Amino acid sequence: MKILLTHRFFFPDTAPYAIMLRSIGEALTESGHDVHVCSSLPSYRDGPEAPRRERLGRLTVRRLRVFRNEKASPPKRLANVALYCAGLFVRILRLRPDVVTASTFPPVIAAWTASLAARMTGATFVYHLQDIHPEVSGISGGALGRGLPARILRWLDNQTLRRAAMIVTLSEDMVQTLQARGLGPLPIHVVNNFALDDFGADADMPPPDLRKAPGRRRVIFAGNLGHFQDLPLLIEGVALALSRHPDLELMLLGEGVATADLKRRWAEHPQVTFGPFLPYPQARELIREADIGLLSLRKDIYRVAYPSKLLTYLSLGLPVLALIEPESELARLLHEAGLGNVPAARTPEEIGEALDRLLANPIAPAHIAHWYAAHADSDAVIAQWTALFGKLGDARARR
Repeated sequence: MKILLTHRFFFPDTAPYAIMLRSIGEALTESGHDVHVCSSLPSYRDGPEAPRRERLGRLTVRRLRVFRNEKASPPKRLANVALYCAGLFVRILRLRPDVVTASTFPPVIAAWTASLAARMTGATFVYHLQDIHPEVSGISGGALGRGLPARILRWLDNQTLRRAAMIVTLSEDMVQTLQARGLGPLPIHVVNNFALDDFGADADMPPPDLRKAPGRRRVIFAGNLGHFQDLPLLIEGVALALSRHPDLELMLLGEGVATADLKRRWAEHPQVTFGPFLPYPQARELIREADIGLLSLRKDIYRVAYPSKLLTYLSLGLPVLALIEPESELARLLHEAGLGNVPAARTPEEIGEALDRLLANPIAPAHIAHWYAAHADSDAVIAQWTALFGKLGDARARR
């Protein structure tokens, strides 16, 4: 089959989905498919340049022109949505693939555009939901999550869901949220994400001042320091444990809209370290040498998203402390598989006590590695993707 994988970001951009999509695409070429990628020129962060047209292994990559440095400019972000979606629509019409995929960035609009063009060309459409919009905005209090904007976005996204021959999402909690829209039976499959590949790149080691010193224990939060993570509450709880363990330190590795506020509150704490956004191979080394990985989501976000950094932590043998509702699928996994702890309540005291328990009763890295190899290894997850595309090919052959 001729498959077009689409997303705003693609390798060598450093967005996690950009890297993951390359792994999926390469696996599909190994299964005999003719795989194309439609993305934009690198613009996620300042980084390496890439050509507009490229043959990357057996992948045929086309990158659309967009404005760089969009994070500091809302007008640029809006313009880039329009530029990317218009270019994506034209690319599908010209390529006329058998299968088109789209994820959830830019939210709603990119997938709606891809699904419309796929229908016009007779292509099968696959919707890969990393999060669910506009519900994400509704839960987090964003303007797009209420009133007329939310109704319009949900109406558009419902069209996309109905056009999809296959909907892939990350958890049963997210499945329930989709089913709650009342659209009837939907072709939903749960396939989680996987730890990222560095594709053999030679990476510099992380800055020496960020390495863990001998005789220290470290808990780490790696990723976006944003509003969805409820980091002020998480850090308040971790700080209680820091006061009880002089050899313990907290590292916050990454950047986001909450970075400035967090630094104002915690940068002078002797047991708290901030690290910048780093390329994944460097960040991975800092995560690997930590003792516990931290996850945190605002209340109810688990219904519309799944923190894929969980798989990164587990792939590197780290137990996990997760500030998330105990009824969530993620919390049940940590408890039932013995991979970490979840605070009994969303209070600093319970967070600190949950961390104390993990420190007092360390989980063996060998246990985590065994679980990961059996349930979340990237080869096994990618094999699920190739199997799903195989089913799509069989369905098209029966038409």
